[in-house]
Amino acid sequence: MDDHHSPEGSSRMVTSRPHSRGVLFVRSLAILSIALLVSGCNIRGFFTSYGDDPVWVDPDAAKAAAAGGADAGGPGKAVYGRICAACHLGNGKGVPANNIPPLAGSALATGDAGAPIKIVLHGLRGPIERNGVQINGQMAAWKDQLSDQEIADVLTYVRSAFGNGAGAITPDDVKSVREATASRVVPFTEAELQ
Repeated sequence: MDDHHSPEGSSRMVTSRPHSRGVLFVRSLAILSIALLVSGCNIRGFFTSYGDDPVWVDPDAAKAAAAGGADAGGPGKAVYGRICAACHLGNGKGVPANNIPPLAGSALATGDAGAPIKIVLHGLRGPIERNGVQINGQMAAWKDQLSDQEIADVLTYVRSAFGNGAGAITPDDVKSVREATASRVVPFTEAELQ
């Protein structure tokens, strides 16, 4: 009697189709590839619209910015290296061609302390113009990821680095702005910050 078929028509059938395993493998691989591609398209908000170009980070610049000790920018420089340098670069010049404005010489960063706090807490959306370049990107909000102390540290660093000469920001400054803007759910525009 053939082990593969039963004369009574029972459901015990053994089929060996080696090509079906290959098809299953290819389909599984395709599904996994699509899932990985889709899940990586908006990691931490770096790509904010389908029109944005990907930003390629100089890993050496990010590491250098993150390595700062107390004598080289303190905890603010470390936060900057961990969070901000990936987009704004270690030198604060940003990548205007990729919709990332410079922090060096930025009136928003160095003016009234409330503006940069609002930007870090809730994000900023374009259009803005910097050095004759139209920037129409969107910065992610960091209110849920950074403490008042971290925001104060990083903004104090930004306001005193890259040739900027503005004063320090305290955690109490950040706390006040956080409380005053707690209901906000969309990024600020430059006009709202003027």
